[in-house]
Amino acid sequence: MQERQLLETWREEFKQHLNSINIFTSSNTQTAFFYEKSKKEIFDIGFNVFKLSSDLYYRENFHSDIIKAFLDPSEKHNEKTKYLNIFIDLLNKSGHHQLNKYDFENAMVIRERNNIDILIADEISTKAIIIENKINNAIDQKRQLPRYFNTIKEKYNVEAIVYLTLNSTKRPEKNDWTKDEILQIEPILKVIPSLDKSYPNLFHDWIVPSIIESKNSEGLFLLQQYGNLIKHINSQTMDTISVEKFYNTLKENDSLKTSISIRNMLNDLPEYMAIRIEDKYKNHYFPFSKIWRYQLRDCVFECFDMEGFTVKMDIWCGEYGYKIHVWNPKNTELDIKQNLPELACISDFTYDGGKVNNVFKEFSFFEEELVFEFIDQIIAQLKTVKLE
Repeated sequence: MQERQLLETWREEFKQHLNSINIFTSSNTQTAFFYEKSKKEIFDIGFNVFKLSSDLYYRENFHSDIIKAFLDPSEKHNEKTKYLNIFIDLLNKSGHHQLNKYDFENAMVIRERNNIDILIADEISTKAIIIENKINNAIDQKRQLPRYFNTIKEKYNVEAIVYLTLNSTKRPEKNDWTKDEILQIEPILKVIPSLDKSYPNLFHDWIVPSIIESKNSEGLFLLQQYGNLIKHINSQTMDTISVEKFYNTLKENDSLKTSISIRNMLNDLPEYMAIRIEDKYKNHYFPFSKIWRYQLRDCVFECFDMEGFTVKMDIWCGEYGYKIHVWNPKNTELDIKQNLPELACISDFTYDGGKVNNVFKEFSFFEEELVFEFIDQIIAQLKTVKLE
C-alpha cells in the first residue's frame, strides 16, 4: 500500500514537472527562434579599419565623430551638403513632421555644443536639428532631451530631435518630462535605429544611399567600412537581446529549475537516441558481428567480414539528428561503393573528406524512421552478399 502511494506521488510530481517544461518551452519558442536566427546572421566584418581600433568604437563619442564628419558640409569629403541632404531624407521617412532641405543649405554641424552630441544649425533660416547618439546604448541623463531642446530653442526653431539608437528597442526616457515638453518634443522626435529591417534606419537609409551617391573615393571607403561596422555590432547585439529575454523569463516562478532540467535532458538526448537504436537491433544485427555503443552516443555495428572485405557502420547521434558512417576500417585504399556495388542503399552517401573507404549521410532528428529503414536495408543487402 505504501509503495503504491509513493508511486502515485512520484507520477503526480513527474506529471507536474513535464507540464512546467511544456509551459516553459512554449513561452520561449519565439525567443529561441530569434536567438538561433541571430547566430546565423552574425556578420563577418572582415578587414575593417574601425575594428582594428576596437578600443575606440566602443566609446560613446566614436559614432558621433564619424557621423558629424560626413554631415558637415565644410569637411574635407568635398561633397558639400550631399550627405546632410540624404540624412534629412532619412528623417523625413520617420514620423509625420517633414524637414525642408533648403532650411539647411548654410548649416553648421557642431560637436558638443551645450553637451549636445551633434547640433546642425543654420544661422540664416534659424532652423536646427539636435542629434543625441545612443548607438553604444548609453543611458539618458536627467531630463536630457528637454534640456537640449529648451537651450537651443532660445536661438533656433528646432525642426527635429534625432535619437540615434543601436536598434529599435531603445526609447528616450520621458518620466521626467513636463506635459508641455512632451507636447512640444514628441511631434519632432525621430527615433532612428542604426540598423533595422522594419523601420527607417541609419544603415539602409543614410549610409547605403551615401555610398551610392559618393564621388569621393576616400569618403566612399570610410562609409563602406563604417556600414560594415554597424552591421557587425548589430549582429552581435541580437544575441544579447535574446539572452536578456531568456534571463528575465528564468526569474519568473521556478523557470530556472525547469530550464536546467531541459538542458540536462538535451545533454542526455544523444545517448538516449543511440540506446533506442541499440535496443531495436540488439537481437538482429547479423551479419554484423555485434552491436555496441562507443562514447555513449555512437551506436556501432561491428565489422562484417567477407573474403578480406570489411564493412562497419557507426551511427553518431546528436541533438540535431544522426550521422551514419559506412566504412572499411581495414583497408583505406578500397572504394567502398565501387567494391561493394550490392550495397545500393549507400549510393547517395557522400565520401568523408575524400576518403574512398568511408561514406556518410546525415538524417535530421525527426527522421528516426528513415534511419531504421536504412539499417534494415543495409542488413538485408549484406545478408545477400554473405549468401553469395
